[in-house]
Amino acid sequence: MINFRFHIVSLIAVFLALGLGILVGSTVVDQKIVNRLDSEISGVRKDIKARNATNKQLTQENKDLQQFIGEVALYGGDGRLDGQPIAIVAERGVDNGDVKQTVDALRAAGADVPGVLWLDDAWRLDSDEHVQDLQSALGVQGNVTATRDAAFNRLAGRFARGPGAVTTTTPIATSRTTGRTGASSTSTPGAAPVDVVSALERANFLHVTEGDASAFDTFPGRADVLLITGDDSHFVGSGLTAAFVHSLVRAKVPTAVGAVYDGGNDAANAPQRGAVLAPVLDDQTLSRAVSTIDDLDMVQGRVASVLALELIGSGNIGHYGYGSDASAPLPPHRS
Repeated sequence: MINFRFHIVSLIAVFLALGLGILVGSTVVDQKIVNRLDSEISGVRKDIKARNATNKQLTQENKDLQQFIGEVALYGGDGRLDGQPIAIVAERGVDNGDVKQTVDALRAAGADVPGVLWLDDAWRLDSDEHVQDLQSALGVQGNVTATRDAAFNRLAGRFARGPGAVTTTTPIATSRTTGRTGASSTSTPGAAPVDVVSALERANFLHVTEGDASAFDTFPGRADVLLITGDDSHFVGSGLTAAFVHSLVRAKVPTAVGAVYDGGNDAANAPQRGAVLAPVLDDQTLSRAVSTIDDLDMVQGRVASVLALELIGSGNIGHYGYGSDASAPLPPHRS
């Protein structure tokens, strides 16, 4: 007969079984789990240590390789551009350091580089004042697009024909209000001729680094041009790069367009290397007439710029770098 005492004994037996199970689990089962986890953690630590050692070795090898590339680059360009006049034009916003290193590479190859001509923000012509200043400086007319194109044609003509490509400005205002340059937007007969580079510099559309603006006064009449743009250019999406390259092509100026890549810290949203060159590469006329280099931020790109400019005078056009539209990092060796 089942009575109350039987229920009490049964309940006590259940609790004793639970307690015994917990005790066994905590002393035997959990210890096995802990031992296994300790073993796995130890293995992970060994893997991390090995990977750190490998990463340290690879980092040093990469450092040594970059140093070697930087030093051998001088041999690759040595004398290739001996005396060749090259005008470097850079867009505002592009990294100054990368531009300077490009200048150094070209000069080390023997090129005659008087300095860097920077296209300043005023070229965006985003105000009536800037439009009037450009028209006054070069004596051009028209709407924003026509004014910019005419100015680029004058600048391209300067590289094609030398200091003889002049504009006429007047230092005294005539019938129209003067702009910031102090030059009237209408010309006056007998006004002194002014070199295009000087006129644009005085009007705050150009400024010169890595040299002196006066060096352009006697710069050779026929020069190759390296136009430097980049992901940080203030003119990305404005059409300015392609507009200027069209002017250079029309003037028959041997031209290369280099890009400084900036992937930034956000790899997921970073532009693809060479994307900024799309306005040139997607234009059938330009892509067949000018060479491009999409990695001026790297030693490889600066070497490619030397080799591309060596070949460009003879009509050898190519697209170099590591972007999707590049055919190879460097031009093919002549052998």
